Amino acid sequence: MKRASNNFTKRKGASSMSYKLNNKIKDMKHLKLILAIIAPLFFTSCIVIDNTPGPNGRDGNAYFGVDYEHSAPYSYWDDNHSIPFNPILGEYYHTHPGVYEFEYFINPYDYYYGTYQVYINWGGVGGPHGEPGYDGVDTYLMLIADPNGYHEHGDSFKMSTNEPIVIEQKTEKYNYKITIQKGNVNTRSAHAPKYLKN
Repeated sequence: MKRASNNFTKRKGASSMSYKLNNKIKDMKHLKLILAIIAPLFFTSCIVIDNTPGPNGRDGNAYFGVDYEHSAPYSYWDDNHSIPFNPILGEYYHTHPGVYEFEYFINPYDYYYGTYQVYINWGGVGGPHGEPGYDGVDTYLMLIADPNGYHEHGDSFKMSTNEPIVIEQKTEKYNYKITIQKGNVNTRSAHAPKYLKN
């Protein structure tokens, strides 16, 4: 009898251990399932992705000036308020974008007149993750007021009365449009000059 009781006790202890082991395995499976659900939530709540665009880049500045190569103009006028009276020839002045009228005399009777248009290069739009946009390139226009009319350095345009010429440049640094034609005091009245040759 004693032996049977011993065997029964052994069996009871073995099944009890097996039951505990099975419960532990089940608990581990539940724990893995819970971790599989909770872990991604934990990590996604900790990682914040800021996709806010960065600031726009600075707009480029525009500069304008009047100069000559062969002979200084007799007088000069324009309606650009950024250009002072008695401007220094060859000097660039900060200006605003827009279309401006101008005229310059080559003697007391004959002159050239027209418009010039100044553009600016806009700054780039800010990129994702706070990255700033690129800055716009500054633009420059120097009006060469020579007796044969406006020209680029080394080039010249021969103009007749009442035949306007359009000169346009479209690069990052030189971005402008000039319309120019020849006139005289007998065919068109002139403005009071900003600059008068001494």
